[in-house]
Amino acid sequence: TDTENYASAMKRVARQDPDVILIGELNDAETMKAALASAETGHLVLTSFNTMNATETVQRMIDFFPEHQQRAARMSIAASLKGVMCQRLINKVDGIGRVPACEVMMMTSRIFDRISDTTDTPLNLEDVIADGEYYGMTSMDQSLLQLFGDGLITRREALANAVNANELRSLME
Repeated sequence: TDTENYASAMKRVARQDPDVILIGELNDAETMKAALASAETGHLVLTSFNTMNATETVQRMIDFFPEHQQRAARMSIAASLKGVMCQRLINKVDGIGRVPACEVMMMTSRIFDRISDTTDTPLNLEDVIADGEYYGMTSMDQSLLQLFGDGLITRREALANAVNANELRSLME
């Protein structure tokens, strides 16, 4: 009732100098641009996407922009993004309730380089995330492996939710 859409709300709220801006879900390019502009001016912007992993999340952010703007968008995203957390709720072994499997990506120089790379190479962050334990990162498959190892989820559930089922299968054995 206070505003017509997210984009106009973002413009208004940025003028009020908030510490944190929470956007339920980014659905359009105009809101994405406003969110990036707010993040570039030092605001903490939190939002959600319906994506499967960090790579898909960042790619979706880039895809909001037309092709001729994607190089600049990649730089802006790389400079503004602090991290991505993805979660999937996995059925527990006992069938009662679910447990979250979480992928956590933190911005590091390697992640920055991958996002800001303007060549036509595919955006692939999984290997950097998997190697980033020192920085607090964990891949979805590492999280699934941990949950399986702790006896919280079945092998079948872990493999069904894996990013790379073949690699996870070999780690489980």
